[in-house]
Amino acid sequence: MEFFDAVNKRITTREFLKKEVDFEKIKKILEAGNKAPTWDHNRNWQFIILKTDEEKEYAFEYAKSIADKFNAYNYLNMPRPYQITLGQKMYGYAMPKQYSMLKDSPYVIIPLFKSKELNSEYISKLNPFATIWCVIENIFLAATAEGLSCSMRIPLNKEHDIVKQKLKVPASYMIPVFIGIGYANPNEQKLEQYKPDINKQIHFGKWK
Repeated sequence: MEFFDAVNKRITTREFLKKEVDFEKIKKILEAGNKAPTWDHNRNWQFIILKTDEEKEYAFEYAKSIADKFNAYNYLNMPRPYQITLGQKMYGYAMPKQYSMLKDSPYVIIPLFKSKELNSEYISKLNPFATIWCVIENIFLAATAEGLSCSMRIPLNKEHDIVKQKLKVPASYMIPVFIGIGYANPNEQKLEQYKPDINKQIHFGKWK
């Protein structure tokens, strides 16, 4: 698949087919992740892979509790002083699937980056966090190129520490995201998304 085809076809998937994925494809995708730029030149990222239902149920108990509590109908139909936004529609659709989109995926990839805590005193101190997201984007695009798709859940509140403890992640590492990966359900509902105009986003010389 050509690069721009992969970029344009990459979407977040929240429903997967019950179809096995060759683990050699997962390794190939992670190798692409390792090609990302790294601030310390060590590429000391690690990856935890979850495959069995038991592993995923144990790791994502907190995500399940959040998804189970969310009432999509009430959220989408609450009185608002303005027309509901595309972002709010997507939130209402996605929140109830925050557990199932991981549980139902053939594999879950949990990338880890070396950092005991996030420190945003200076932008440069976020380098470890910034570069792991370069890894993650490579994973998304490589998965697309392999005919696969990804879901994405960023740990919410105390969820990071809960999952980190459950999976015995060393204290020196952090978890930026949980990635479900598999074959997308082609019949999944497609919601409208914003389509920015690049000509309105470009500023020459300074912001005008």
